[in-house]
Amino acid sequence: MSEIAALEISIKLKDVKPAVSRKLIVPVTIRYDQLHVLLQLAFGWTNSHLYSFQAKHQDREYVGYVDDMAIGREQILASQAYVYPDLQQNEILYTYDFGENWEHVITLKRALTFDELQGVQVPSCTWSRGANRAKDGQDAEDALEFNRQSLNQELALWSRAGEQMIRADDLGLIPKFY
Repeated sequence: MSEIAALEISIKLKDVKPAVSRKLIVPVTIRYDQLHVLLQLAFGWTNSHLYSFQAKHQDREYVGYVDDMAIGREQILASQAYVYPDLQQNEILYTYDFGENWEHVITLKRALTFDELQGVQVPSCTWSRGANRAKDGQDAEDALEFNRQSLNQELALWSRAGEQMIRADDLGLIPKFY
């Protein structure tokens, strides 16, 4: 039996018309904080809001920082937990930009072995539907245009840069093209 090396996951933005979704191949060893960065890239966002992950039917959430005032759920740093064990059990809810309350449903489509990954970039976007969404009440025209080839180039950079690859306009980490 071959070892699992990667996961094919589906990410769907809830309650948005027209539908917006992406299918990504990610390493099986990906942590929640790393997945957050990949989702920021996949949806054309800039890591400028709080986020959380919650496995369905669980009383814990994975967050970028622990809020000592949080009530009702155990909070675990996203950098301290891996996605795969929770995805094996059920879908995961990813919430980004609590003001807009954008929720994404993440499901495991399949686990991939090393043999199945021959010639496949990890991580990569294998399928997409819908345009990127503008943030912070901006007009739809202000959203970054979705381009899967460009996204896969960014994902290839992430695979080499790892945790150093973070997008955030407010931190000056994205080059200005004007």
